[in-house]
Amino acid sequence: MTEKRNAHVQQDRHEADKKTRTQFDGIGLTKRNSDYMFRFSKELKKTALSPERKAEIISQMKDELLVEQKHGATARNLYGTVEERIAFIVNPPKKKTSMFDNFIPNVVYNAVFFLILFNLMYGFILLIQPKNGQEQAVGITSLILISAVFGFCAPFLTKLLDPSVKHTYNGWMRALFMLITVLVWILAFFIAINLPKTGINVVVSPIVNFVLAAIGIGVDIWVHKKYTITVNFFTPRVKK
Repeated sequence: MTEKRNAHVQQDRHEADKKTRTQFDGIGLTKRNSDYMFRFSKELKKTALSPERKAEIISQMKDELLVEQKHGATARNLYGTVEERIAFIVNPPKKKTSMFDNFIPNVVYNAVFFLILFNLMYGFILLIQPKNGQEQAVGITSLILISAVFGFCAPFLTKLLDPSVKHTYNGWMRALFMLITVLVWILAFFIAINLPKTGINVVVSPIVNFVLAAIGIGVDIWVHKKYTITVNFFTPRVKK
């Protein structure tokens, strides 16, 4: 009984291998490259990657091999051994990151994000405490300046704190940069909130605060869709 069960398992495994191999035969790959992709596909199935991601990897490699083999390249030349390729995909090497990668869109995104936050906060202050809310609120120009400085500093802090990238500078230099950034942040905040609430820096009504926050949400959604936002002050996002 056990022998029959084992024979059935082996037969199923043989059929699965046969089906896997057929997807690389007859598509233009050389015999050597086809065999590499077959062995690679078998090992890839053992990983915890999603089926969609596995299919994407296989498709990309097939397309690349069909082009590169015309110039004499082999899968082994391009990717190393099957084991090396699997290790590269499962645990990709960390890449060095620059402070100024996609810098302006990230500054704008974070600055608008803080502008939304501050407008909502001070708008609610004026609604909940109408008598002394005016004293606790901050002028509209001050809100814009604070948000701009915070938005400018956010990419620096998130890059310096992100453990998922290979940093250009060592720990001591990053700590120094972080200290300078935080000091600039605090100084700008206290200067901005103490600007006279007159002229173009008046305290607006809570309705204006909420309208500006709504506009800001729309702007951030547009920026996020149009550009790659890799640094968000609250949820750093690093694409792998």
